[in-house]
Amino acid sequence: MKFQIAKRGERRIEVQPEFTQLGNKIIASTQWLAPDGRRHEHFQVLTIHNDKIVDMQGCNSRREAERFAHRH
Repeated sequence: MKFQIAKRGERRIEVQPEFTQLGNKIIASTQWLAPDGRRHEHFQVLTIHNDKIVDMQGCNSRREAERFAHRH
């Protein structure tokens, strides 16, 4: 991703990842400030089995990610 940003000549984007583990699930969130000044956030729920990612679900909000992680 950093290579593609540099290749296009866009200014540097500060990415802030965060991980929260709930049993065999990990909620991964990433937020960054786009060059136009807008803040973006993405959430994924990763399911781990035998030290490998076996499922990844994208979510629209932290609340949705937490509900998914607790439900499945």
